[in-house]
Amino acid sequence: MKNYFYLTLTIFLLLFTACNNDHTIESTELNSTSSIEKGPDKEMSQPLVKKNIPKATPKEYKFIFKDIEQHATTLKIKNDIYHFSNIKQPIVMVSLFATWCPPCRGQIPHLSNLQKRFKNNLFILSALVHDDCSSEKLKKFTIAQKAMFFISNNKQENLKFAEMITPKLGLTKDFPLPLMILFVNGKYFTHYEGIMPEEMIESDIRQVLKKIKK
Repeated sequence: MKNYFYLTLTIFLLLFTACNNDHTIESTELNSTSSIEKGPDKEMSQPLVKKNIPKATPKEYKFIFKDIEQHATTLKIKNDIYHFSNIKQPIVMVSLFATWCPPCRGQIPHLSNLQKRFKNNLFILSALVHDDCSSEKLKKFTIAQKAMFFISNNKQENLKFAEMITPKLGLTKDFPLPLMILFVNGKYFTHYEGIMPEEMIESDIRQVLKKIKK
C-alpha cells in the first residue's frame, strides 16, 4: 500500500509539472490574440540561476512570428545574437506552449502578470506548437485565459524555431511544455522547463534589470 501511494504521487507530479510534446499533431490553422500592458515593479529576493547552452554554429536563421491580427516580428539569428524586429524591450521571453497542456494553461496568468508589470522592459512572445486547436477555438481560448501578451499562430515558423532551439538547450524533440527562453539584449540568458513560479521568473528579470541599467 505504501509503494502504491508513492507511485500514485509520482505520476501526479509528473503530469502537472510539465507536458511533453508527444501529443498528436494535425495540420490546422492556428490563431491568437495579443495585448501588451505595463505596470509598477516590485522587488523580489529569489536567487538567479543562469543556464549555459552550447556555442552557436555559424549558420544563420530567420523566423517570422505572427499573431491573429497579423502583427509580426522577425527573429534573425547570427553569431548567437538574437535580433527581434519591432521589439524595443531589452528582455524578450519566447514561450512554447500548447492549449492541451495543463501546465501551459496554468502558466498563462503568471505570464500576463509579468508582461503587465514589466511592460517597459519585457516582451513576451508565446508560440503555439504541437497543437491541433482550430482558429476559432484558439481565439476563444486566449480570451477565456486572459492572455495579455503576443501569441504567434504561425505554426510552421513556430515549429521551425522549436526544432532549432531545443538541441541548443540540450533537449530532445519531446521537450517539456511550457518551455520559456529568456533573451537579454539579443543574447540567450536562461530557460525554464515546465511550469515555473511567477516569483522565480520575476526575480531573474529584476536582477537582469539591475545589471543592464548600471
